[in-house]
Amino acid sequence: MSVKLNTIPGLSLRTAPPKPLRWLGVLVGFVASGILLMRFLGKLIGETSFWWFAIGIPALFWVVLMGLRLAVYMMQQIHANAWDKRREQVILQEVRRGRRAFQILASVSSTAHAGIRDFSDISESLLRNENKIVPQTSWNSGTNIRHSRLPVMEGVSAEAQILSAFSGLLNTLSKTLIQLPPDKPVAVLLESTSSESGSRIRELWLQAWQKSAFPHPTQFLDNHGLAVLDHWLDYRIKDNAVLLVVALQLAPEEPAMTGEAVVGVLLGNRLTQHDLQPQALLHRPERSLPEEDALHSGVLQAADWVPLHDDAIKHLWLTGIPTGSEADQSIITAQGKPPLTSITAGPALHNINEFLGDPGLSAPWLAIATAAQAISRSPAPHMIISGEPDSNAVWCTVVSPLASHKENTA
Repeated sequence: MSVKLNTIPGLSLRTAPPKPLRWLGVLVGFVASGILLMRFLGKLIGETSFWWFAIGIPALFWVVLMGLRLAVYMMQQIHANAWDKRREQVILQEVRRGRRAFQILASVSSTAHAGIRDFSDISESLLRNENKIVPQTSWNSGTNIRHSRLPVMEGVSAEAQILSAFSGLLNTLSKTLIQLPPDKPVAVLLESTSSESGSRIRELWLQAWQKSAFPHPTQFLDNHGLAVLDHWLDYRIKDNAVLLVVALQLAPEEPAMTGEAVVGVLLGNRLTQHDLQPQALLHRPERSLPEEDALHSGVLQAADWVPLHDDAIKHLWLTGIPTGSEADQSIITAQGKPPLTSITAGPALHNINEFLGDPGLSAPWLAIATAAQAISRSPAPHMIISGEPDSNAVWCTVVSPLASHKENTA
């Protein structure tokens, strides 16, 4: 479940303490009433008894009432203190849970910026916002369609391209995977946007995996998107498995203004993965609505999970967010505000849709992989804001350089 600190109840309501002047007035009233009453009854009792009934009994009654009032007040304070202490414990536990993060063990990607079957580092081209959207022939022979394509050989089917892409990706990741113990499980999140069916793409992935002959046991995850990360950090933070995200958009059904991409990101748990040196840290993603206030709150919360100073973020990646949409307008408003005070239009802002095309389901993973590759050369936090498919919601997450503090066990 998502960590929502704003749903934690507030501090206990505390009653005001007894007011001395008010209670002194009550004592004076009791004594005055006793004296007036005894002036009418004084002839019936002796002088000693007169003062006892006039002052002693009212004062004793006042002491009993005052004692009861103080006892009730002290019980209320004890209850309030217990509530506030438990609330602090819950907040601390939730903050620790929210600040869990993944190790990025490896990140590879291929777009129109790369060569044929090439998974070399293309982060410099993406950081420069190098435009690859040009009118060209699409995979389905459509002509003069503005989009970006992976470099392919003519006459190769979409299915053969996907299999080739998987093989090239695994070949690049093999340098990292072979360093993991053979019995370490690999959970695979396979995301795809293609004219090929999801079941066929899974078959092609299994074919490439079996050909690579990795000994690690594998399992597929059924969920999609950055929600998988949120769920994993809550329920599998102590799992011995690593998470391999494989995302692609290749031969989409509607190619116009799309960008073909193949991405692989290998993630590890900081509590259980000690075999590999991470490239960077991927922090808990935060989901929000596209409205200005809600999105800015999501950006602030995503930065706080690291945590970061107001001007610490040096690069902002936008992907999967249509130009002119409500989310797009809200992001423009959020720039220049904490924690994006260092982000202005220019080299710090990277809207993937504008220079590559919409990468489909691979959108957030392409930005994450690129940020991790860039951090290995220039350590500085990157924020990614991505749209959620079939929804107007957005996700905000941060990729940061390695931190010195250890992972908590909350």
